[in-house]
Amino acid sequence: MNRADDFLEHYRILEEELNKKYHYDEKSGSPVVRFLTEKESKPYREKLNMCREIRNFLSHHSELDGEPLVEPSEGIIRFLEEVTDYLRRPPLALSFATQFADILKASLKNKVVTVMKKMQKSGFSHVPVLDNGVIIGIFSISTFFSYALRHNLTALQDDMLIEDFAELLPPDKHENERFLFVSPDTTLFDVKNEFEKCSQRSKRLAVIFITDNGSVGGRILGMLTPWDVVNEH
Repeated sequence: MNRADDFLEHYRILEEELNKKYHYDEKSGSPVVRFLTEKESKPYREKLNMCREIRNFLSHHSELDGEPLVEPSEGIIRFLEEVTDYLRRPPLALSFATQFADILKASLKNKVVTVMKKMQKSGFSHVPVLDNGVIIGIFSISTFFSYALRHNLTALQDDMLIEDFAELLPPDKHENERFLFVSPDTTLFDVKNEFEKCSQRSKRLAVIFITDNGSVGGRILGMLTPWDVVNEH
């Protein structure tokens, strides 16, 4: 098999993977063209569009006097393999998340001043509050400010506990932030897309938690902030 035939075979395999992704059949049009219109294709778009043109040329003008008119490079064939590997095994968000063991966590009986000092030292801006391993709330600096405004609090008291903020801890009670809970099979692209699509008028998506069942009641496996994914893929 010459490199032209090798290229066409790898392109065909890529099309098969995209057909599976979009549930396409032969009558549905080009799955590669569909992929090129998706945000997910951005890292591959320029080269993949070039591959599409090469494929079209080889399909209609492959040989002259028994010799291939164009012989794709080994690099462009490896590129097709890279895209196919991505489609078969897209990187999972959990691989880029802060794992459960490394997450700063709190309980209702923890002192707020202690938790805030740990937040400052470790760099965590949001701390899941757990009860028997399940999230019952999320503490953040904005939680403290919201509480202070509601109760005319002028200073943090040393004896204040996390449970004193109970009314503001549930994920849906945060005034300017929101949180998303996803399953372990969620891809890195999916979470990047969630962070990017938040409009200015809606609450800011602050943290994505990965749980074993994809819900707030599940066991936490990891957590992601926009900083964890902004430079990935």
